[in-house]
Amino acid sequence: MAPVTKPVAAGGPLHDISAETVQSLDAIKGELDTAMGDIEALEKIGMDVSRLRERLDWGYKARDIILERFKAR
Repeated sequence: MAPVTKPVAAGGPLHDISAETVQSLDAIKGELDTAMGDIEALEKIGMDVSRLRERLDWGYKARDIILERFKAR
């Protein structure tokens, strides 16, 4: 028997984002900013934070791309 799949809207699953999603992305920016401050503090005491910084940079980039792609700015 073939697996049952859910139909996807013509524009794709991220075709449009709601105001609630935009608010969530704004909140994520605040969390990313806080994490950046924490990383900078760890860096000052000599810790290697290169992997953490890569992940944080990815988070900023992903957020920006989502907002740009869906004209939510």
